[in-house]
Amino acid sequence: MSRFSALCAYTAEVLAFDFAGRAANAPLPLPVEPGAEALAKLTARTLGAFQRSGAARLVLLGVASGALAREVAHELPPGALCVCELDAALARGLRGAGRLEWWNEAGAAGFVADASPWAVLALLESAGFGPGRALVLPNPELPPQAKQALRPLELLLTKSRPVALPELSELAGPPRLSAAAILSPTEPDLPEFFAQFPPWLEELVLVWDAETVPDVTLPHRHFAVRQLARPLDADFSAQRNAMLAACAGEWVLYLDADERLSPEAWAAVPRLCAAGMAGWHFPRVTPYPTPDRALVGFGLWPDIQLRLFRNAPGLAFANPVHERLTGLAGPQALALGLEIEHLSRLRKNEDQLRNKLSGFDLAGAGRVRHALSAEYPSVPRGLVSPSLAPLGRDPLG
Repeated sequence: MSRFSALCAYTAEVLAFDFAGRAANAPLPLPVEPGAEALAKLTARTLGAFQRSGAARLVLLGVASGALAREVAHELPPGALCVCELDAALARGLRGAGRLEWWNEAGAAGFVADASPWAVLALLESAGFGPGRALVLPNPELPPQAKQALRPLELLLTKSRPVALPELSELAGPPRLSAAAILSPTEPDLPEFFAQFPPWLEELVLVWDAETVPDVTLPHRHFAVRQLARPLDADFSAQRNAMLAACAGEWVLYLDADERLSPEAWAAVPRLCAAGMAGWHFPRVTPYPTPDRALVGFGLWPDIQLRLFRNAPGLAFANPVHERLTGLAGPQALALGLEIEHLSRLRKNEDQLRNKLSGFDLAGAGRVRHALSAEYPSVPRGLVSPSLAPLGRDPLG
């Protein structure tokens, strides 16, 4: 298996799904290839920059017409080049026109196509092309406007740095951590949700969407459990703020009822809290249509979530739906190797999922509409396994 086998399988699956409903190989307007003389100059310019950098690997941002990528792939040693593209429709059109012949399972050059810069970051990291490991160059074929569109990805790849984490043996003890959740009494699999929390927590804070605290059996643990009842009333941020106000720990980690952290991820949390960051983001993976596959493409993976943060004055959740934490001061990082498993699509039936999305629509007051689709790309879980990535990255500080 080559360095790029996983990238090849992932990108092939994303390109096979056309969200716009066009056939996979339908003709599209494609960028015009440079003339022979212009292409030779662009190739020499790219190879010169690569050689001067002293790097062993090159990440080319944007596939453009495909011509420069082809020429550079032919000039560099196998495995030294990876090309990234955020426009899946363009990549699909170039592939259908036969302009990506340098991209194949043999892995002479890698190719990543996904609309999510986070997915590109994670996939490059898994192939050994992550931040600090390769020279990152915008494709000189691209016009200025197209280069500007790739600027967020360029900054993500060039400004990220590894985060040093202390070993567990170096810690004086577990952090003062409040685990928290807002819950509905009708959520499925609540006993399994509660069972994931480790005994070293300081407390578990639960805010129920109900008039009174329901009679729910909680597993015996060494930590305190604090429960509140408060009707959601179509305002998720208000419910989160009630949750936050009840948390007494120095740190807060919150999950939803359909989310799980593995025992290995929980064991790493004390190391994250001791690393000097104000907050940690986690990748979230949604298994579907079976437990051994994961939804990808269109931002479905890695679906970065800020879930662990230092509890400090001035924090508040904003927005009635798709709420986000505001007021967090200090550097933030991404625990790229620790994923939240999102079980909603596996554990809830279609009616339950549609009711959940209707609640989001109500909270959004018509500004956002949520649709349930059974047709999204999915790949084997192993292709997006956290074991492929290091524990810490700091692309957010």
